[in-house]
Amino acid sequence: MKYFSTIVFILFSINIIAQNIELNYYSTGAGRNITASYSKIINNNEIGFGLGYNIGSIKQPDDQGNFYYKRLYPTKPIHYLNTNFYYNYHFLEKWNCIKPFVFYDLQVKYSTTRSSFYTPYAFDSSIVSNTPDEKILYRKYIEYFGPYLWIENSVGIGFNVDLSDRIYIKQKFGLGIHFLFGEDKRIALPSPQLEFYGFINIGIGIKIKSP
Repeated sequence: MKYFSTIVFILFSINIIAQNIELNYYSTGAGRNITASYSKIINNNEIGFGLGYNIGSIKQPDDQGNFYYKRLYPTKPIHYLNTNFYYNYHFLEKWNCIKPFVFYDLQVKYSTTRSSFYTPYAFDSSIVSNTPDEKILYRKYIEYFGPYLWIENSVGIGFNVDLSDRIYIKQKFGLGIHFLFGEDKRIALPSPQLEFYGFINIGIGIKIKSP
């Protein structure tokens, strides 16, 4: 952690490499996170780096029995850390308020997953067995798997909207694919695993140094 603290200190101290500072909300294949980022724009090219906090949600977004998709759930301090690198190519620079761009976004995290499952354990005794209306009773199980190394790659389109000379809001939408490295003996799946997902990013930024 001391190395990350050193990086953050340098980024705060040397404004020349921190063109913009942003606070971002991300929804990726792993789940959700809040990430602070720093970027520099050279001509139409923007390169950024961020550190963030992974949000572990007890409530699952679906009941599909997924092991990974939207299932990231931190159980140790290191699992909460999200690292983010991105590249934006800005076009239509002559537009005044809205600044569109295409992007590539890379996020890396290391965390466990949390999944709930329903398994049959008995038949409803009030119904005669082996009939079409026979009811099966289910028991819910909650399990933690991993940890896994998540590498999330996303591409898409976004735009900045200036609220003032210094403050702007940002939105990015796209698609991604993540690779998961690591194995759990209870899951008979090879490593790495890959999944596709939708990508959403909403943020607010401050221009530290105008281009």
